Amino acid sequence: MSDEKRTSPALLSEQLTRAAAGVLGSMLIDEAAVGPMLLALEETDFQLPEHRSLFRAIRDLHGQGRPADTILVNERLGGDYGPLILALMEATPTAANAGEYARELKRTSLLWQLRQLGDQLAQAEEAEACRQLVDRANLLLCQRAGVRRLDMRQGLKEFFLRHDPKRAREVLPWGIPRLDEHLHVGPGDMVVIGGYASAGKTALALQLAFHMAKTRRVGFFSYETSADKLHDRTVACQALASYGRIMSDRLEKGELAQIYDMRDHLTAPSLELLETGGMAVSAIGSYAMARHYDVIVVDYLQKIPAAGRTASDFERVSQVSSGLQQLGRRTGKIVIALSQLSRPEGDGKAPTMSSLRQSGQIEQDADVVLLLYKEYPKETFSRRCLDIAKNKDGLSGLGLLLHFDGDHQRFHQDGAQAAPEKKASPAAQVSMFRPLPVGEPTPFDGENREETQCVHTN
Repeated sequence: MSDEKRTSPALLSEQLTRAAAGVLGSMLIDEAAVGPMLLALEETDFQLPEHRSLFRAIRDLHGQGRPADTILVNERLGGDYGPLILALMEATPTAANAGEYARELKRTSLLWQLRQLGDQLAQAEEAEACRQLVDRANLLLCQRAGVRRLDMRQGLKEFFLRHDPKRAREVLPWGIPRLDEHLHVGPGDMVVIGGYASAGKTALALQLAFHMAKTRRVGFFSYETSADKLHDRTVACQALASYGRIMSDRLEKGELAQIYDMRDHLTAPSLELLETGGMAVSAIGSYAMARHYDVIVVDYLQKIPAAGRTASDFERVSQVSSGLQQLGRRTGKIVIALSQLSRPEGDGKAPTMSSLRQSGQIEQDADVVLLLYKEYPKETFSRRCLDIAKNKDGLSGLGLLLHFDGDHQRFHQDGAQAAPEKKASPAAQVSMFRPLPVGEPTPFDGENREETQCVHTN
């Protein structure tokens, strides 16, 4: 059988109908199959309207705690579905294969829905309509779309696998020792790097992105710097070539030879630099999914336009921040968004999360917030401070000093910086939630409970 015949619309529709019949027949035959099928499938997975109606009726009855038997299902649908229900049950020999029917239905339904969108795309007459259809297709292809269910038994099993000391942790590498130690950023997380103008946040983001791209696919979306200039700055950073001479075309032969000799190092990382004039968050997501990026870097958040009209910059930035967070959650991609900081009211005052310009939504959406600023604001060659202002999965309030070599566009951690003071480990504690013998009072029972009081100090 040819590939063309196997994937013909008529045969795809037949496969979809057959799988749907197996799912619905299993649900009608065996009440135990209803719950797993409702978790695995959605109403939109069914092609035929009558199949959708049956699935919806079974789902509604199950949600009310009532049995989804043939009589009640038929009554809920007006009494006209008797012949179809009987045919589905006769066509399904056993409910034991319900899981396989569901997987086949999910696979063929995805292909069918994508083809439906493809047909609509071929007939679309406006670019905006095409963009919306492409976004819908990307959402269908997104593995993290929908709900993930994790019960406690499976959760504990995955806990030991996830935290096995012999297993390499799949967290984002930063290339700066103290960040690698304290930041545990993984799929779906959002990181915000805030910085004052000329603090070097773009140079820092490029250096971090290059390091991450050694093990991840990284897309660097720039709203204010050309891809060529970003590449020049990356070459200066990695080859230790003078950025000033690069920009004025005055590189010496030795420097050019050094850059050529480092060509394997410069081209190995999976880093793509993108000029993104006018791209909204949805367009970033579509492009990132098409290019299979693991990490999305955006320079910078306040430059991204809103999807529709907004009354103020505050609303626009809030919408963009929420959109970037949901993009990460929905797709499992790590989002690193650069953000400008509002100027401090007094000289030398260190920024805080409230300094993130134009919206308090940013600090709410971010899993990690890093703040970059000069140690001595009025000094041209001042060291940079990088504060971990927010860290959902680790310590926050930590800071490190970085030297910034402007001519090479390169940061490195200050080797003379004092290590954070290590406190003695607390004595091992016994969990008060250990299993108790049957009948033994718990710490929460009235006469055994010790009253505690929260003391607030100003």
